[in-house]
Amino acid sequence: MSHLSVYHDYDVPQDLQFKTADIIRLGGLDCSSKLSPNYFEDVFERPNKITQVRVELSFSVASKEILVRGKISGEREVQCARCLDMSRQPFAEEFLETYSHKQEIIDIMYLVRQTLALTEDIRFLCKEQCKGLCPICGQNLNEATCGCKPENLSPFAKLKGKFK
Repeated sequence: MSHLSVYHDYDVPQDLQFKTADIIRLGGLDCSSKLSPNYFEDVFERPNKITQVRVELSFSVASKEILVRGKISGEREVQCARCLDMSRQPFAEEFLETYSHKQEIIDIMYLVRQTLALTEDIRFLCKEQCKGLCPICGQNLNEATCGCKPENLSPFAKLKGKFK
């Protein structure tokens, strides 16, 4: 469900598709909305997922264009690249876009999804000092140490001495 805060007595569409004529008629619009994470289930690769999303929008009307300033904030649940544990991380991104008066619909949901997709990091870490997993037994080294003594962690160790 969406919880909406609206200025200008305007009902914000849950799909964030605004009618250009309404924005022009109002002379601009400021609004915010808390969106359901269900809209964004496919934005990140599993197991990563978005758990909370809030969008703040400001529409400004110019002579031939409408300027949209937006801020997206929320929280995502991501898997650590080192220890594989899930952790929650906040995010916040801003966007700025212009639309022609001739355009019938301004699709902000597309813009929000696109902006969120660009926030996905290649590698998430639960914390900067994450120790990861033991390469021998798989123990999460953040939780406990193991008795393993890796001889050589280099992936090229097996090649040593092969090329003379």
